[in-house]
Amino acid sequence: MRIFRKTGLYLCAVTMLFSSALMAPTGTDIVRASGTEKLLSDNSLGSLFPVSTETIATGATYSWLTEGTHATDSLIVSTDNNGAPDMSDGINGPDGNYSNNSTWASNTVAFGTMIYDLKAVYKVTTVKVWADTATNSGMKRFEVLASIDGLTYSQAGIVENTNAANSGFAPVAVSIKPAVYARYIKVIMHKDTPKSNMRLGEVAVFGDSLEPQALLSNNFLRSAGPYNTNTSKLPTNATYQWATDQPFVTQGDLITTDNDAKNDGAGGVADLIDGSSTETSADTTVNSAWSSQGKYGTVIFNLNEMYQIGNIDVWTRADSTKYMDGYEVQVSTDGVNYTSLGYTANPNARTSSAIVNTVSSGVPGRNAKYVKIIMHNANDSQQLTVGEIAIWGWKLYDTSLSQTATPEQVEVRADLKNYSTLYLDWSSYNHVVNNVNKYAVYIETSDFADVSGLTAKMTLNSGVVGQLGKYTPYFALKPETTYYIAITPFRTGGTERTDVTTLRVTTPTVLGGAKAGDIFAVNDAPYGGGNYVSHGADEEANLTSKLKLLREIGGMNKSRWWDHSSSMKTKYGSYGVNFHLFYHGSSYVAGDNNQGVWTFSSFNEPDLAGTAPSAAATTVMNNHSSMKAVDSRNLLVEPALAGVDATSLAWLDDFYNSDGQNGALVKTYFDVMDVHPYVKYADAAVPGLDQGTPEKLISKIDDLKTLMSSHGDASKPIVFTELGWSTYTGGGFLKKVDRATQRNYLARAYMHAIAGGVSTVHWYNFQDDGTTASDLEHNLGLIDWNAVPKPSYYGYYTLVRVLKDAEYLGAVTGVGNPYYGYRFWDENKNRYVTSLWDASWQTTSTANATAVLATSDAGVTVVGIDGSHAYLPAVAGSVSIPLTGAPLFIYSTHSISVTSVS
Repeated sequence: MRIFRKTGLYLCAVTMLFSSALMAPTGTDIVRASGTEKLLSDNSLGSLFPVSTETIATGATYSWLTEGTHATDSLIVSTDNNGAPDMSDGINGPDGNYSNNSTWASNTVAFGTMIYDLKAVYKVTTVKVWADTATNSGMKRFEVLASIDGLTYSQAGIVENTNAANSGFAPVAVSIKPAVYARYIKVIMHKDTPKSNMRLGEVAVFGDSLEPQALLSNNFLRSAGPYNTNTSKLPTNATYQWATDQPFVTQGDLITTDNDAKNDGAGGVADLIDGSSTETSADTTVNSAWSSQGKYGTVIFNLNEMYQIGNIDVWTRADSTKYMDGYEVQVSTDGVNYTSLGYTANPNARTSSAIVNTVSSGVPGRNAKYVKIIMHNANDSQQLTVGEIAIWGWKLYDTSLSQTATPEQVEVRADLKNYSTLYLDWSSYNHVVNNVNKYAVYIETSDFADVSGLTAKMTLNSGVVGQLGKYTPYFALKPETTYYIAITPFRTGGTERTDVTTLRVTTPTVLGGAKAGDIFAVNDAPYGGGNYVSHGADEEANLTSKLKLLREIGGMNKSRWWDHSSSMKTKYGSYGVNFHLFYHGSSYVAGDNNQGVWTFSSFNEPDLAGTAPSAAATTVMNNHSSMKAVDSRNLLVEPALAGVDATSLAWLDDFYNSDGQNGALVKTYFDVMDVHPYVKYADAAVPGLDQGTPEKLISKIDDLKTLMSSHGDASKPIVFTELGWSTYTGGGFLKKVDRATQRNYLARAYMHAIAGGVSTVHWYNFQDDGTTASDLEHNLGLIDWNAVPKPSYYGYYTLVRVLKDAEYLGAVTGVGNPYYGYRFWDENKNRYVTSLWDASWQTTSTANATAVLATSDAGVTVVGIDGSHAYLPAVAGSVSIPLTGAPLFIYSTHSISVTSVS
């Protein structure tokens, strides 16, 4: 996904962040120009930067990133070794003592990735890179990511290098709008591939200072302790409430023990903000019921205004029977659409036998009025005890300043979820000072500088969620299309400011593929299929519950359905979910395209239905022709085989051969290969594993690719529009599994599909079709018939959180059947994600295998598909991790290796 401004390219991504922009000094409005920006990166003055340059002495330093998919070319690192660091010495070159060179090789990819540590949080407004433009040297572009804690980054901007050849070490600048608040700035410089090398002269960061973060959560200030009367605190009047709805229902005793009337020494202040963090009395803590293993405590803070979140303190009891193993933070400006900032594992030992603090950080540009904290009681912890929660941060603007005569332009951040769903965030806009209570959203395919004569795609009137939250989703964009976006403000009274500065957004292809998370999809017929038991008068309420749970997952891209209902496409689209539909003629296609649908199928399991392969080929040919005549970007997804076994593959072979040319024609009749690779009782088991395990998918994908390759169709994308396991008690063609095994199989199946290059997997299905325990179709869902999440729902949720923004690197080396694992890199987390599991493990087994990992990190963080969290310190460069059938996801700054499994 790309987002451009007129003066450059500005890239944002919908980020799933792992644990971990903000507020200016009181009396300063950061949306208004606050004076000349200052040099923050401590570059030397006197040459490239005049001695008169306004600077802030931050003490900034930088390091080259040598890990991940954008690891710095080794020669760049080795040539940065003479005197002052070359990227901040204030001198450009051409002398090699003042610049760095990548390895000399044309038509190769190379990067220079550096991280500036500004030593404190600043408002960052501009980043500049000076690169050589010689005939044989060039930097194609650079991108900027920002972080508060150095662990979790967000996209801040990207710009193409448009400098003319042979113009020396010319500067390239990206203006970051809206500005972000960050301590760490990661700059990824991309070599111009055809050139022989990339020569870098200098990198500089500009911005302004901020006051230290202050308390936002309205904690009572005591005479001593971490929240004492000397603590900086903003008058937010923040309050909180416990969440009681799905999927993270608060265990009831946490609510009932939050009794303000008890003697907490603070006049009955709510327990989570009574200012006491080392509580020894039940009067100042909240406690779950005993035997609450694996239960949740979900609290939502209302800060009453927009803020950039800094640190978050979560104080909980850590001992042998009481232990919160971690929590997730979500932020929202409107109280409806939440963005995950990721998971934070509790680093404190259970031997602490005390109330301990587990700290996380906000993410630049992810502003919040509402902060949701989902605490997880460890799976072996009897009770969750919570003492204090404190949220720190910065104001985004000052509402007490005098009003402007004309509203300022709105600076907006744009995030693409996929090719059709866009989220717009302008929460840092000072609507009070600008006297604005209404906005219009303009989205065009041609650039514009004024909206006069244009029709707004959306109008957010006073009091609606989008206007209050300064945040709105937009649906539906079209794939592979460049859009220009602007939001205009209306003063109270109705006057619109019509001149704008647009954002340029280019949507990805229909199937995506840049991230592992592009694979996530589901089957969810709004009112069920042929085996569905209706909810009667409660059907609409059930649909709403389903949609909320789909949205909560945060990365579900598409659902498969057969109906072209306009209202239903719009409804699902408003929750960020597109449809894959069955093809019913060209007359539907344009309308479907306008509502986010770009993939279609002619058949569902024609091999099982007895459809002749030649007849199917003719239908597919005709449908493909008529569909492409409407828009060439439409994709025909065929033939939705009932399996990948000998019988189904024989049908597919005949399908290809029906043209008499070994498939030379048939392969042109459709765009995407579609199969339903259910692992059936009839399939031979993987040696050493139970029959029906998802590891069978590895050979199924290989068998399918082999057949496709034999017909010259090896390059065609592959999707699975059905795949699943049922928690039924019967014995049909699918293996019956318990609920925990269904969860484990789901995660393993998705990762095998990612490793096999599969573009999309639709889990079949989202909701159980009924309540009959022995009925296979009644038990395939992620949620049950009553819309209560099953363990597989939480497993899907975790899988999305971990892999949505990750890039697949390859299989883990050093392990083999029955042990499996894959490696990923997440640029936003700046870390590797390594999955591991034991496919031979049984849920009733008492013996676990143990993997020994070699690492240069001080410790690793582990997130389990079962909802668990752990921080494991390394001992002599080694970490031991027990393996089960439930995949683990290991986060590490440096690549880890498996030295043994025993």
